[in-house]
Amino acid sequence: MGEWKPAERLSDDEEARAELDRRVKAIRWTDRAIEFGSPERLKVAGWLNGTDLVYGEMRRLYPVEEQRQTMTRWVLGRVSEKITGIPIDSKSSQWNWNGLWDPNEPTSFCGWARRVSIPLAQWNAKRVLKSRTVAASVLEDEDGHNPAYDDADSRNALQQPGGGLDVFDRHPDLRVPRPVGKIREDLMRAATNGVAMDAIRLAREQGCWHPSLDGLDDGLVAALLLAPIPMTLAPMMERFDADPAMRDAIRLYWPTQTSKRRVYQPDLQRAVAKAAAMRGVREWEILLDLGTMAARLAVG
Repeated sequence: MGEWKPAERLSDDEEARAELDRRVKAIRWTDRAIEFGSPERLKVAGWLNGTDLVYGEMRRLYPVEEQRQTMTRWVLGRVSEKITGIPIDSKSSQWNWNGLWDPNEPTSFCGWARRVSIPLAQWNAKRVLKSRTVAASVLEDEDGHNPAYDDADSRNALQQPGGGLDVFDRHPDLRVPRPVGKIREDLMRAATNGVAMDAIRLAREQGCWHPSLDGLDDGLVAALLLAPIPMTLAPMMERFDADPAMRDAIRLYWPTQTSKRRVYQPDLQRAVAKAAAMRGVREWEILLDLGTMAARLAVG
């Protein structure tokens, strides 16, 4: 059996929220576990990111779906920072450290997350909604560089309409074979120097394709395939799948999906082959699992 995960839709499910609260409280919160950046804190942040808890609060505040998605992504990043103590989208020098989550507080974790989400959204909505769309920010790396906007010869080919946040809700069977190494670099260059369709054509030619991507908007597909994961967030992939067979493959794969132009992982292919043999599936299935996990972090 895999590691426990909370129900995805729990914003309106009291029993599901209570179960998540119980699981959080049941963690052994030793002094080491309470430290910022601990595996336990990362696990709790991963649980929250797998639910619609923050989205449910944004649903009450923003009737326009695109605004709701934009604010969900922004607020969820800040709440995750408060849980892990690791900067994702903001600068820790500007934090109120007393406002970070304390696992020893005798309060509901879900209640805390909901309480902090609302003022975060209300205080920052004007700035966030007037700045850039989810489509633009989804490709920005941890240093603020966005190839779709900052490269001199870019034509904004990776710009996409709103929808990245809930694409996995609308398409639960979606599978994303994200490329690595030189192929990823070639696809990124095709997308930023031309149009998203060029990257998609190249992805098909290189075998980086799954039928579940058919019919999606070109910009959204390009983001699913290529959007870099912030370095501080990417390690959370190691919390997505507790199967020992996948441990090495995930550990070697996630660094290839960050904003660094190319990361060489010579042992990745061997780890993928080992995982496939242990699970009794083709290597392609392992690559699909890895790519889909990464896409959820990148555009979710």
